[in-house]
Amino acid sequence: QKITDFGNSISDVAEKSAFNALVTPLLETTLPYTRSSGDAIGSERALQSLLTTLRNWIDVERWFCDGKSYADAVDNLRKSNMDNYEHVLQVCRTHAGLKSSSGIVTSIIDVITGGNGNRSILAGAHSVGDAVPSLSEIGSMGGSQYAGVALRARKFLLQESLPSIEERKARISEATSFLSSSGDVNDFVEEGVPLTDVFYPLLSEFSDNSKKLALTELYLRKLYRSQVLTDFERNSDDMSLKFTFASKTSERIFSASTPVTSMTDLSRAISRSGSLQRLDDLADSDTPPSKTAVCKMVQSFKDIESATFFDSVLQSFPQYVGTVPRCASGPTNSLYIVMLEENQSQESLDSISKNVVGILQSFRQQLDEADIRRVSFLISNRNGEVEEYPLPSILTFREKLGYEEDSLFRNIDPAHAYLLDLSRLSKNFNMNLLDSKQNQSLNLHLYKATPRAEALVVDKKANQSPRIYVRGLSFIVEFSSTSFEKLLVDALNALDIAVHEYGLTVDNHLFLNLVSDHERIILNPVVVEQSVVAILKRHGDRITALGLSEVETKLTCSLNNDTPPIALRMVASNPTGYVHVMNTYVEAADPSSTAPIFKLIGGTKASLSSSGDSSWEGMKITSPYPLTRPFDAQRKSALRSSDSLYCYDLPALFEAAVEKQWSDAAVEGGIEGGIRAASRPFMVMYTSELVVERKNGESGPWTMDDYLHGDLTLVQTQRRAGANNVGMVAWLMTLKTVEYPNGRQVVLISNDITHKAGSFGTREDVVFKLASEFARANRFPRLYVAANSGARI
Repeated sequence: QKITDFGNSISDVAEKSAFNALVTPLLETTLPYTRSSGDAIGSERALQSLLTTLRNWIDVERWFCDGKSYADAVDNLRKSNMDNYEHVLQVCRTHAGLKSSSGIVTSIIDVITGGNGNRSILAGAHSVGDAVPSLSEIGSMGGSQYAGVALRARKFLLQESLPSIEERKARISEATSFLSSSGDVNDFVEEGVPLTDVFYPLLSEFSDNSKKLALTELYLRKLYRSQVLTDFERNSDDMSLKFTFASKTSERIFSASTPVTSMTDLSRAISRSGSLQRLDDLADSDTPPSKTAVCKMVQSFKDIESATFFDSVLQSFPQYVGTVPRCASGPTNSLYIVMLEENQSQESLDSISKNVVGILQSFRQQLDEADIRRVSFLISNRNGEVEEYPLPSILTFREKLGYEEDSLFRNIDPAHAYLLDLSRLSKNFNMNLLDSKQNQSLNLHLYKATPRAEALVVDKKANQSPRIYVRGLSFIVEFSSTSFEKLLVDALNALDIAVHEYGLTVDNHLFLNLVSDHERIILNPVVVEQSVVAILKRHGDRITALGLSEVETKLTCSLNNDTPPIALRMVASNPTGYVHVMNTYVEAADPSSTAPIFKLIGGTKASLSSSGDSSWEGMKITSPYPLTRPFDAQRKSALRSSDSLYCYDLPALFEAAVEKQWSDAAVEGGIEGGIRAASRPFMVMYTSELVVERKNGESGPWTMDDYLHGDLTLVQTQRRAGANNVGMVAWLMTLKTVEYPNGRQVVLISNDITHKAGSFGTREDVVFKLASEFARANRFPRLYVAANSGARI
């Protein structure tokens, strides 16, 4: 700095230029040291050296990662360096030491990220952020040889998706001060700045009770962002907070008998107000429009043991003081107790829960009089380790359980619990929480799900091994492909860490609930499905490697400005092991039950191409997740019987083959490749099933007598997979190929190897004959996929 100041003080231009020319090499040499802050002199120099090592390692290993064979990697390397075989030899020699170099790179990552637990030698370096691109590239490397180092890089990137602790604390402190002076903090709530992990550290920093209450109100406003909040009251003397909350406009559902064979049908059904009903209308109509929540801050558990404590707190509930009658349909109010005492260990939570149950049950009568539905405790987990910011523990005790703890929801914000669909897990699985993560856009919870013994009695052939269920919750203002992909990658990174730690790589499941604050997102389900499918294909290899059997996405949106919001459920799976397929459902009212059911939307990509299995059609939205997915038994039977696929999975393979043909044509480059890429149709295949029916329309299985009397005909229809009652299935497919983008039609016929052991009888003969005659009459090519066990005798 003194050299620079002296140079700036020289007035003579010629002398100044000569001086700068003389000292510039010296300044450039010292730059890595002068860019180091604090007492870590030289940390910037060390960082640049380590980054150079990382980049050199990436330059070598990117030729060999992602499952490439050594021969293919070397061949590609030679083609790219035809004039420099010495470089090829050097890269191959360096790669030969991959095991040792991976350990060195892992150590470098620990030094850069501070993952070794010690003070980093890079503390104070100015350009630490420059490591992120290199770490991203390492984290994306596939292949078993790179699993350890890639996992370490992804762990750091997952942590880095958060703003820095100090930045968040400063922003939250600013919002807290604004709120304590009666300011509006809606903009802060919508920002999505994570607050939970810094809640207790900030509480300990605030000495003013009014700021502590304002911080708590900020926490609760974020917690209840999907509700309508009113009437906030803060009492600094009593350290309590009271507010009322009510559900926003509920999504609508329609009758299960309403046809939804296309997006036009869906739009028409939603636009008719008479065909819709509010989802909450299915519940008891006595539920009050608003409910009361009270939050009380106490120093320790000893403070809640006296009768005067509960009598004082419960005075804030209108039912307790008699100004409002109790709800006839059941308790509705909530009580939060924030424990200011720190140094609670995770191991003591079970004993804390047991003690709290005894306290609550001794005051059960008073809690019932106040119409308390749940009591939740927020407990610090800091243990005095101020350099770390663990999430606090949350214990929730529900009235319906006799104020026992609802252990399934431990450490989950109670206002978010119902959004995670955890009740669908608990019937067939014993659940253990593995981890909870939170960043600016996603709350994530990972569970180890072990099949219950009683569920295995019902499904004797089910996989008995544990699997991982990932439940993600994100509050969004608008849906975009970029935002969804970021959520998916964050979830996959978290699952990757859990899979590596616990070794559970079969039948895992991912659920993402995208909650709109305003429930006025205008979307076309066909476009959403297309975007989600494209993103899942992009990450398909990784999804398969992590053992994900299903990726489930829930999104509440409107089809246009004049329609109420509806809940869409998109379920992606990879039943063949080759291609991901998607089915999109809406929630529909079941006349025989108060629980809505899933109804498949026709006219979407999967339904038009018959590439999905429609296995959720007609299921209640509260149905427990099965141990074995629908049609898995048929798929295993087909594989076991003839080493083939289940027949209803064949259309998905044809669609994938045509899509690959278009992709290969587009990457050829040049004018022709560009033209083909631009002319690729959105739908590359349309499929309808060719079904044999009676000409008079009578329902029920047809017989050979019907055929002999000429009473049968072949009709085109769209129906769910597995609806056949004969062991021969046929489709009419329109394939929009590169050679003929307008589409050529093909008749596909296949045995159902899972129907009567795949045997071939007279009814199968009829389907085969009529479908073949249909193909010949229309001059369509006929393809037959044979997978049978011979004639049925």
